[in-house]
Amino acid sequence: MIPLPEQWQIFMALGGGGLLLAFLFDCYRVGRYFWRPRGMTSHLGDAVFWLILTVFTFALLMFINWGEMRAYVFLGLGMGVTSYSLFLSGSVRPWLYRSGRLLGKVMAGGRRLITGVFFIVIIPGRIVYRLTSLFHRHRPPHPLE
Repeated sequence: MIPLPEQWQIFMALGGGGLLLAFLFDCYRVGRYFWRPRGMTSHLGDAVFWLILTVFTFALLMFINWGEMRAYVFLGLGMGVTSYSLFLSGSVRPWLYRSGRLLGKVMAGGRRLITGVFFIVIIPGRIVYRLTSLFHRHRPPHPLE
């Protein structure tokens, strides 16, 4: 039998875990808004997301109470998710959308940087390589050939 103060600690930790699960769900919602997966990609992304959340929840339960399933475990996770959805989601999600837009701009800048490096370094390098390889084609044959 687990003492009541320890059950209360477990309940509070599971409430925090529920908050984190709901936050991860909001992150996934924002990610889907920006990437807009279609068809099978959408189904595969959903399956992978829920698999990751399932593994996270399992690890959380194993870490907090050795995987014991009691009514207060479901209640704690549910109260954490509900608390986040009611009180935090409305103010956190706009921040996530702004962060997503900023991340998109950073990724576009990185893509432009990589493309610029490609055109400045790689293409002239290929031209120089081809020009220098013209001079090395007429080598004398190897003595053992």
